[in-house]
Amino acid sequence: MELERRGVVAPLVVTETFLPLVQAQAQARRVQPRLLVVPHPVGGLTGTELAGRIEGAAAELLRMADEARGQS
Repeated sequence: MELERRGVVAPLVVTETFLPLVQAQAQARRVQPRLLVVPHPVGGLTGTELAGRIEGAAAELLRMADEARGQS
């Protein structure tokens, strides 16, 4: 969140379970981070399951990067 406050594009990857905590911290720090929310849990997944999660998030992360560069 500190990087975003300084103008550096830094999407924060957070699982659904921890989203309320991240939102509370962002409000307390008066920042609006770019959030990439992924299904919970991430730990304990098989390689195949994790690869599926990564594929699902990659397109959104690339979209966020394009948007930040003004290419959306």
